[in-house]
Amino acid sequence: MPLPRPSGPLRIILWSTAIAAAVGAAYAQIQVLEEGGRALAPYNMARGATVGAVIGGVLTCIEVVVLDRPLGAPLRRAPFTAHVAVKTALYLGVILLGLKLGAALFPQPGQAGIERGDVLFSLAVTFVFVFILDLNTLLGQNVLLNFITGRYYRPRLESRVFLFLDMQGSTGLAERLGPLDFHRLLNRFVLDLTEPIVAKRGEIHRYVGDELIATWTLKDGIASARCVEACFGAMEGLARRAPDYTREFGVSVAVRAGLHCGPVVAGEMGSVKKEIVFLGDTVNTAARIQELCRETGERVIASAELIDRLELPPGIAKRPLGDLRLRGKGAELGLYALTKTAPGAGRARPKAARSWLRGTPAALS
Repeated sequence: MPLPRPSGPLRIILWSTAIAAAVGAAYAQIQVLEEGGRALAPYNMARGATVGAVIGGVLTCIEVVVLDRPLGAPLRRAPFTAHVAVKTALYLGVILLGLKLGAALFPQPGQAGIERGDVLFSLAVTFVFVFILDLNTLLGQNVLLNFITGRYYRPRLESRVFLFLDMQGSTGLAERLGPLDFHRLLNRFVLDLTEPIVAKRGEIHRYVGDELIATWTLKDGIASARCVEACFGAMEGLARRAPDYTREFGVSVAVRAGLHCGPVVAGEMGSVKKEIVFLGDTVNTAARIQELCRETGERVIASAELIDRLELPPGIAKRPLGDLRLRGKGAELGLYALTKTAPGAGRARPKAARSWLRGTPAALS
């Protein structure tokens, strides 16, 4: 029976541990050669590999299991320089631990404790590691890696899930708060939406004004209905933080969401400013589905193309809206309204949705 393939975070940890072990072994061998040795030094290489594996494995675990999760949100919100400085200091402790363990497991005659050169080398490598990870965050999840590997240098077809989240009543909020306070509100808004999406393996593709666009590969998005869980997780997070928004900005915020899946063309675009873009009818349709929420009064609408591929999470119900024609589309599309169920909750449609389905649009700001 074949062994199961490691999942995303575990795969990253294993690769980082292996690469760090190889770097540690190579560094130990280089030291031997610089000291006059002429052959391989398995003992020294084993020590270097052990130190590298411990440091690389622990650091990557901290990165993907702690700092990339909600627990690490305060650090992610810090300025870039402070972010790198705090993480480098934190990782210095891990480096000292790894070097101490290597010295204990592989004692060297005439060497007492940890050498200064080993600390400086490990710290330099770790700083580069942290800087690259944070640069990747600035560019977007996996964007730097995709540019380096040339994954999208030539356009390619992919099947993806898209989630469009839009702030309700943003025009009125901007007028009420003014540009500076509205920017603070919007930044807080997208940060709070991002955490539950990333926790469900979603990629933040783009921020467009008061709109957030998230995406998954089709396989990752429909597995355990992650895209739906991320959507409702984001909405519930905003509801829990409503008192904080009211205290800081004088208002609470809510979102409308559209979900769809299908083929897209993914590829690099631009020269002076490069980015990886997703083009195709799937993206446009997802945007139109989200716009339909405003007309119907629904909070979340998803295409049948997506919902029929997955099993909805417990506590999430679907209600058919029928085959509807979206703005700018020729063919009709099967759609569902998704709602969070509650004990004793009725099944009545919102008034706005009923009037719209009868043919009388109910415009909502």
